[in-house]
Amino acid sequence: RSRILEANSFAAKFFEEKLAEPEAEPGREFLKIRGFDQAAAAHFGVGWAPKAWSALSDHLRNLGFTDDELVTASLASKKEKGAYDKFRGRLIWPIRDSANAVIGFGARKIFEDDQGPKYLNTSETPVYHKSNVLYGIDLAKREISKSQQVVVVEGYTDVMACHLAGVTTAVATCGTAF
Repeated sequence: RSRILEANSFAAKFFEEKLAEPEAEPGREFLKIRGFDQAAAAHFGVGWAPKAWSALSDHLRNLGFTDDELVTASLASKKEKGAYDKFRGRLIWPIRDSANAVIGFGARKIFEDDQGPKYLNTSETPVYHKSNVLYGIDLAKREISKSQQVVVVEGYTDVMACHLAGVTTAVATCGTAF
């Protein structure tokens, strides 16, 4: 459990840093079109997964994580030739629990040649159970407790828009399992 949380924390930092790189321009443009600036992306920890086959996996291996740990954390998949990144060429939202630990990720398809689903989430792991997770709970928990009200919306950008508009009790379900 602790190794998965540690790997997720390093992955979130990696993705956040990659959002500033030239390759992430399509992701930044996606955010801009939806009205989110750099400050909003930083506030929510939005990042970029490079298109490379194993950029994140290589980075995390250099930090001492094994392929098996990366697969268990749902950050990588494994084939005969080794582990490769689960998220590639996508905008990334870290999903945190109420204690602020990064427990998983949501990834939005940006490129038309991406054959995957529009949104790709972390698979079930020892720390991420999507039927029990609300995106944005880390940011909304205080206001929810204070106001005794919660606003449940559909997705990551909906939570961002609500919070930036002053509706700081907004959270989103993580898929249809809720």
